[in-house]
Amino acid sequence: MKKLISLLIFVGLAINVSGQEEPKNLKEAFKADWLIGTWETKNDDGQVTSQTFGWKIQDVLMFKESKGSDGKVGSFAIISLDTDEGKVLMHYHSSRGRTSIEEVQFEGNKVIRTANWKSKKLSKEQIESRVESIVEGRLASGAVQEEGVAELKQNVRNFLNNRKTSGTNKTTYEKQGADKMVATSARKDESGQFVAIRRRGRGGSGPVTYTRKKE
Repeated sequence: MKKLISLLIFVGLAINVSGQEEPKNLKEAFKADWLIGTWETKNDDGQVTSQTFGWKIQDVLMFKESKGSDGKVGSFAIISLDTDEGKVLMHYHSSRGRTSIEEVQFEGNKVIRTANWKSKKLSKEQIESRVESIVEGRLASGAVQEEGVAELKQNVRNFLNNRKTSGTNKTTYEKQGADKMVATSARKDESGQFVAIRRRGRGGSGPVTYTRKKE
């Protein structure tokens, strides 16, 4: 009799666990309403960039849009719920040809994006065009003087020639108040460990602080 009771209890627990309801739509799965809105940050050169999260189709489909200091869209992503897997996915595209499918997870006040990305190798013409664009921007902002242009060009050229065309990155957004969040980015190295990503114009690889833009 005791064995029968134990068996019934075990079966009941198994049914209860397996019967947990999966989220019906993205609204139920996206456990970070605080992220909705436009967030801005300023780099060491005084340039302001932004990220915006919002609804494309209420409760069903979201978007993420990033803009550079020139106000132009640099990347765009669609966020949806994979109902078969019960995962929140982000399909990301950048103006520079990088694409990725990312899984979005939630841990308390943190939103974690893990991306397997890929991009096309740049041609020599594309590299030189990118070099000129970056140098022009740094000259305009005063971040570099004429005597430093040759060195900057070579550094950027080396970076673009040697950059990877695929990899795994992780970005974590952490809420630190109603109108403040901190983003940290890392990439998976050859040993399989995540290491901080260096960001141009920020003096290193530390976290990036965003403040909510007031409408």
